[in-house]
Amino acid sequence: MKFPHKTEKSYLSRGNPLKLPELIKFVSRNYEVHFKEFLYLCPPLTKHKIICHMKSIKSHITQLLKTLNEGVFEKEHTIALSLLSAMAGESIFLLGPPGVAKSLVARRLKLAFKNADAFEYLMSRFSTPDEIFGPVSISKLKDEDTYERITKGYLPTAAIVFLDEIWKAGPAIQNSLLTVINEKIYRNGQFTVRVPLKALIAASNELPAKGEGLEALYDRFLVRQFVGCIEQEYAFDQMISSTKEMEPEIPRELQIDDELYSKLQAESEKVGIHYTIFELIHNIKREIELYNTGRDENTPPIYISDRRWKKIVGLLRTSAYLNESAGIHFSDCLLMSACLWDEVSQLPIIEEMVEQSITRGINAYLLGEKRLEQKLDSLKENMKSEHSLRELSDPGIQVVDTFYHRIEGYHIAGNLLIFASDYQSLKKDSNRLFYIQQDKFRPVNKILKAYDFVKNRNVAQKNIYSLRKGRRSVFVNNQEYPLLCYDNCDPLPAQQDDSTPFEFTLQEVIDLLHQMEVEYKTISERETTYTKEHLFLSPSQKSKIKRILGETAHIIENYRNELRIIAHAHEQENREY
Repeated sequence: MKFPHKTEKSYLSRGNPLKLPELIKFVSRNYEVHFKEFLYLCPPLTKHKIICHMKSIKSHITQLLKTLNEGVFEKEHTIALSLLSAMAGESIFLLGPPGVAKSLVARRLKLAFKNADAFEYLMSRFSTPDEIFGPVSISKLKDEDTYERITKGYLPTAAIVFLDEIWKAGPAIQNSLLTVINEKIYRNGQFTVRVPLKALIAASNELPAKGEGLEALYDRFLVRQFVGCIEQEYAFDQMISSTKEMEPEIPRELQIDDELYSKLQAESEKVGIHYTIFELIHNIKREIELYNTGRDENTPPIYISDRRWKKIVGLLRTSAYLNESAGIHFSDCLLMSACLWDEVSQLPIIEEMVEQSITRGINAYLLGEKRLEQKLDSLKENMKSEHSLRELSDPGIQVVDTFYHRIEGYHIAGNLLIFASDYQSLKKDSNRLFYIQQDKFRPVNKILKAYDFVKNRNVAQKNIYSLRKGRRSVFVNNQEYPLLCYDNCDPLPAQQDDSTPFEFTLQEVIDLLHQMEVEYKTISERETTYTKEHLFLSPSQKSKIKRILGETAHIIENYRNELRIIAHAHEQENREY
């Protein structure tokens, strides 16, 4: 199989290029595929049963979401995020005022799972553990002296749980919820019971109060989504004019059973993580640290625990797998915006951090922006240096008869001179043709003049000389001759290695930019197609990816224009001289 790009070692992280059958084994065993090569591997891999299974899963989830969203107005994205959280085995917190369909989201999510028991409860300051986890069995307490709850029909036996006004729960309920959400276990008396919980959806019209010990429970909710009122008038009119609020009937073949749920979670764990995703996460971490360092004392910090980072990556893997991708895409990383904020005021800050990190990931790591920028800067310095040599004369070289430099040691009767302006125009890496003409006012002087094929066509070939610049010297027919310098003039600085011709450097930058354009086109097409059909991104998030890719295209176009200007300026300058 031939790939357009090569990595330092190979197309696979193990170091050996593989044919398709071997490649399939590597993918199925969760070997990492490099991102650029993964993009080219996608078409042939779609023939394999693993990718075909992914496609069937995506089609399944697409149809399921479509059915769950029947009769729902502007809550489609919230339902999609809730389903993603459930598929990743995580919990979600919905923040919003009363009457914005937060409980509807939970009831719809329950329908996605086959034979799933649900538990729903409105919490208050007076709620007791009996109301949430079940009453204590009086018979066991009386007959067996055992403290055990009757959990059937309560939270410990439910797959989908909705707890409204979650922060009103007392400490006894909170402590039990910590292990239920995180470890999926509940301690019932002397027994530790594994709960079948797939997702716990909590809702409130307020954030947890400070100083009441709710931070640990709040941290357990990986996804946090603000739910507001309907904004679009068309959707609002549809909502108020609808007469029936009936739950949709989900075909049993669309519902997710326990076997499929376990299989999807296991397959999601095999999704690869490219190093650019790690770098993207590192960048977000650094931005959060800078924010926390620079904030004033009245501004709350952004705190992300190590456990939370690990769960975020698990969520991204689940998103990638359900969107039939063998690796996490940049588009998936937009979902991190829903996992990193503690206060509503932090949400736009987090969104900006995530977007900037995605932009940097594309520009700096995949497109080699820094490398190209360094090459362009080097090219500008090269051109500037070359230009200054032409415009500024060396003060150490003596000027003879107002206009000339004198060439020493050349075997000729009299003095061999060259116009100072002609000397300044000479290059070190290419030759110019001159011919010798006797000065009619001072016959002792012989003057080297620039040869013109038209004006000087009568000059004999033997009287034409090839010149190029040296260091306070001139090469005449490849033989170096010094120029007459002033006594006690400053020595020349140490010679730098500038042997690479400007034209070669220019062509190198042109080739690098072309490679960048090819890679950008590939990444842009893949990311655009992936984002367009993404199951869990909102329309605004999809437009952000489009804008980010557009900004990258604008950067590349600016480089292209800058390169055109440099090339044109170099061409004009050479014409003038």
